[in-house]
Amino acid sequence: MKRIATSNAVADLFGEGKDGFRDGNKAAGIQATQLSALWCNHLQEAIIRTIEAAGLPLSDTDFDQFPNALMALITANSANSYSINNLPTTDIGPVLVIECAEVWLWSTSAYFTGYRSPLCGRPLDGHTVTPLVSEIDAVGGTLSKAAYPQLWGYAQENALVVAVGDWIAGTHHFVDLGGDDFRVPDLRNQFRRYTGTDLDTANATLLGGYKADTIKAHTHATGIIQRSGGATEDVRRIGDDAATQTGSFGTAETAPKHTYFLPRIHV
Repeated sequence: MKRIATSNAVADLFGEGKDGFRDGNKAAGIQATQLSALWCNHLQEAIIRTIEAAGLPLSDTDFDQFPNALMALITANSANSYSINNLPTTDIGPVLVIECAEVWLWSTSAYFTGYRSPLCGRPLDGHTVTPLVSEIDAVGGTLSKAAYPQLWGYAQENALVVAVGDWIAGTHHFVDLGGDDFRVPDLRNQFRRYTGTDLDTANATLLGGYKADTIKAHTHATGIIQRSGGATEDVRRIGDDAATQTGSFGTAETAPKHTYFLPRIHV
């Protein structure tokens, strides 16, 4: 649809190249802007076709058809909105989970079937004292499989479930505690690192794995000092003594500069 373009349209009324209408004033000799069949047909069809696209029957008496049609089209083309506590039990396409402000997708595997966030299981930097609805504290706590089936399914799908005796704080591992309970990772006091190769073992590093404190190999030779004595003592270094140790220096851990956040996992 284009703006009015008849011979007496008001040029540039709404900006350069954006013509508009004007009222007529017979006493002042000003003629009202003339309409054209093209412009009127454009206006009519823009409104009518919107109403028809929404599946509404045209009416001579319903003055709200156009806004109702717009709302119907917006709703039909938007993700269905649901509470995280009342998700659909069948696949109806992507849904908007209101409390999380996220679109969740239908997921099917040997361990879980239902709606789940694509971010489920992702470690997060908690920026609020209390976890958001989409988060749980990653401090090694116990959760219910029935209450968090998406997260428990994620853990099994990605081979992140280990035996109780093999669980270590700092890993991204879960534990089946039997019955309805499972343990979540304890990610406190950890830095993240991406998988690759462990240079100390030459083994591939795995998702969820852990490595304790290490310092790259290096030396701190102190040397042996020879003194000549006399009024003016001549001091010179004549060699290194690997058996001689330097004094203790540093803190309780090796760490770069860092800012603290709370360890969380997306449900």
